[in-house]
Amino acid sequence: MLENARSIVSIMLFSMGAIQDVKSREIDDRIWIVFLASAVILNVPGVLNGSVDPAWWLLSAGLQSGLFILLYYGGVYGGADAKGLMCLSLMYPSTPTDFLVDLSMGRLPVAFSTMNNALMLTVLYLPVNLLWNLSVKLRGVELFKDLEKESVFRRVAALLLLRKVRFSQYLAENSRFLLAERRSRSGVRRIVFSRKIDEKAEHVFKPDEHVFASFLMPLQVLLLLGLVIRLFYGDILLALSLLVASRLAK
Repeated sequence: MLENARSIVSIMLFSMGAIQDVKSREIDDRIWIVFLASAVILNVPGVLNGSVDPAWWLLSAGLQSGLFILLYYGGVYGGADAKGLMCLSLMYPSTPTDFLVDLSMGRLPVAFSTMNNALMLTVLYLPVNLLWNLSVKLRGVELFKDLEKESVFRRVAALLLLRKVRFSQYLAENSRFLLAERRSRSGVRRIVFSRKIDEKAEHVFKPDEHVFASFLMPLQVLLLLGLVIRLFYGDILLALSLLVASRLAK
């Protein structure tokens, strides 16, 4: 009963975050406040009746949260994603016994597996970006015009990681895209695989020019899917790792 309540509340709140992420790439912090309050409300009765070990609950949540914060500062995801995972770590208490039982079933703690599943799902963006760029090419746009000096490796990376869009579209939807090209004063264009780009570079392209841009994924959607996969299946990354290990052992 308690496990079902945790799942219902978590899926509902992550769904709200996903909707906001798709619409504006901004998520109201009140969602995480409600999430934290719900985690406490649902688990304190378990502490009182002995079904939740308070020490291991707080320790496991603290260790997972510390990791999620480090990954945030490492640029793996945004602040809202880190907050969501931290809330999830508090929602699902864990003990060493729980960890070993989950591990034997190809799962990790809920918050950690949710993150693993979401990051695995980001791989889907590679073929999506490639198809996007091919469709732009079919419309007659030269994908690497003025970028002929870029290496083959960087061109392939651009096709998989970036999207060619009209500069006017980038300006209209800059909350969804990061500019991934810059032009020097001498007119040389380069692809930039970084979030750090001179803001002045955004004003050296004409509205009808096509530029490479990085599409900002609504990671909350993938976290929601990752949570559902964890609750009904397990950890995709761990399952693949165990499968590879078992094949190598033969």
